[in-house]
Amino acid sequence: MPNYTFNHIHHETKNVDEAVAWYKKIFNATSDEPFERGGATWVPVHIGATQITVTDREFTDMDLGRYQGYDHFALNTDDFDQSLADIEAQGVEIWMGPVTLENGMRIVFINGPDQVKIELMELQ
Repeated sequence: MPNYTFNHIHHETKNVDEAVAWYKKIFNATSDEPFERGGATWVPVHIGATQITVTDREFTDMDLGRYQGYDHFALNTDDFDQSLADIEAQGVEIWMGPVTLENGMRIVFINGPDQVKIELMELQ
């Protein structure tokens, strides 16, 4: 049986520069140099070990909501209170929460660029 490891999340956007800047501002992300492929701009963005590939290929709009398929991605934070304060100070929309789960872990869902749902989870 083959072994698998996580590679990336793909974020389609109308404005690559704005989306990359958002990840850098909110999560202190880094990015590689942009490159062109198939008529689109591609930028690998790194939040810790998580890569988000941001591109501006053609797409159709969709509303923020719950739907089948991939719904969101989640990031752990070792300082939930500071992360929440930073997000609120930056004016990021909170989509749901914060919520305390049965095990005491706190989570919050925020609205990222292009209505990408992002869950922040308190690292325990």
